[in-house]
Amino acid sequence: MSDFILFIIVLGTLIIGHELGHFFAAKICGVKVEEFGIGYPPRITTLFTAGGTKFTLNWIPFGGFNLPAGENDPEVPGGLAGASKRVRSAVLLSGPAANILIAFMAFLVANKFIAPDFNRVLIMEVVRGTPAEEANILPGDIVLSVGEQQITSTESMVNVVTARVGTSTQIGLERDGNVLFVELVPRTQHPPDQGPIGVTLGHPTKTTSWFEAAELSLESIYYQVNAILRLPGRLLQGVATPEETRVTGLKGIHDMLAWAVSIDRSTQRPFLTITLIGIISTGLALANLLPFPALDGGRMMFVLIELIFKRRISPRYEGLAHAIGFTLLLAFMIYINFQDFINPIMLPR
Repeated sequence: MSDFILFIIVLGTLIIGHELGHFFAAKICGVKVEEFGIGYPPRITTLFTAGGTKFTLNWIPFGGFNLPAGENDPEVPGGLAGASKRVRSAVLLSGPAANILIAFMAFLVANKFIAPDFNRVLIMEVVRGTPAEEANILPGDIVLSVGEQQITSTESMVNVVTARVGTSTQIGLERDGNVLFVELVPRTQHPPDQGPIGVTLGHPTKTTSWFEAAELSLESIYYQVNAILRLPGRLLQGVATPEETRVTGLKGIHDMLAWAVSIDRSTQRPFLTITLIGIISTGLALANLLPFPALDGGRMMFVLIELIFKRRISPRYEGLAHAIGFTLLLAFMIYINFQDFINPIMLPR
């Protein structure tokens, strides 16, 4: 699968998942939904109609939309704007909640099935004609010790092997549940991409219970939310650089996914890619909760004003605020995406 197709699938899933959250909440709360669109207009075709909702396929493939009846007009029977504050809040918050649920599921899969055990070192590849091959080290071996030192990380192995170049060294391995020892002499001269013994190091997959995986997933979401909320303060304090706190657009998300996939190809498991999907989904949830008109958080702001002051802002002015907000958001997104091309995000090598 190409990186671009993966990007379309991931972004489409996150945005459509967001809109499905709104859709199901609206249906449960009795709010009419006129259209659920896959992609953005112009429309290609109406796929089908069910429950009074048109399900459409549209030309612009980056996501989808959910069109409730009476979104800004409280006079429309069964519409969103005419619903109670509780119903409006439930429908508005369900989109970000859906993204948090997607993030949780992504983190859960990663932590349960493919999480690397960073406390163990796995031999992923053995280069031909190297001391490792001559000592019969095999891909899939777990390194237990080098000399007298226990190995608990790739860093510890690199350091101890480098310190023993030119010296006969015993390496303890775990293979198929058995422990064995091999002897080799780390090279003093070697190609820069091979290292003294000629192996590629990685980490085996660790097994966790569903409870542990769920706990780690919740911790991951908390960490991401906390890190994002603290970014503005860190920037003002000079702790974080503008590059660290910049907002990325479509190209930036594509580049991050392509980078994650390239790393995961070497480990032969999609841990980083799936984890990144969870991070992006969490970020999408928080972005939509910003108290800016046209966003879910901006619409919630009007509900809160109504709740606090016991009176509703004129739907005309609210609709105007959302229209202006949408225009500003569109201009901002154009600028962000333009920046992604002229000043691409920096990713680890």
